[in-house]
Amino acid sequence: MRQSSLKSSLKLLWLLPLAALLGLPSLANAQTNEPANTTFADSLTAEQIGTALEEAGFDVIMSEDRDSGHPVARGNIGNLVFIVRAMDCDGSPLACRQLLLFANFDLGREITDRDFRIVNGFNDSAMDGRAYVLERTNQIGIDFIIDLSGGVSNNHIAHRLSRWEGVIATFIDQFTKAQTGS
Repeated sequence: MRQSSLKSSLKLLWLLPLAALLGLPSLANAQTNEPANTTFADSLTAEQIGTALEEAGFDVIMSEDRDSGHPVARGNIGNLVFIVRAMDCDGSPLACRQLLLFANFDLGREITDRDFRIVNGFNDSAMDGRAYVLERTNQIGIDFIIDLSGGVSNNHIAHRLSRWEGVIATFIDQFTKAQTGS
């Protein structure tokens, strides 16, 4: 099996110069549907994070983490408040390679085993987002990570941000239905 895989790879390497001579797109360009003039980012500053969130339609207030100085955004989707924490930051101005979006929901009661099962069920089936239980505060929550490591297009960032509201809605819907037995 290894030999056939190696032979296939060698055949592909032989074809790359031919593809270049014929004017065919490179493998790097062939893997993306991005226009040639698309800008890419592997990190975002606080200002860029705020702009991206506003362009995604969120009402946000930017601040910074008291301990790390990393950018933090407080956003709203209707009456729902969510937080965006910028992580893996360095440089001046600080630029961050990961955005952690999260929203917590107060259950107004003690956490039960059923809550844990529902959260685990969501995590087993969800493609986006990760649910969690905050036992000490009687809250459940959902988070969503946007990783910019290695560079992503601004269109990718916008697309990922546009999914956030749906991630929250799906989690709330699944949690509510599981609680009520619907």
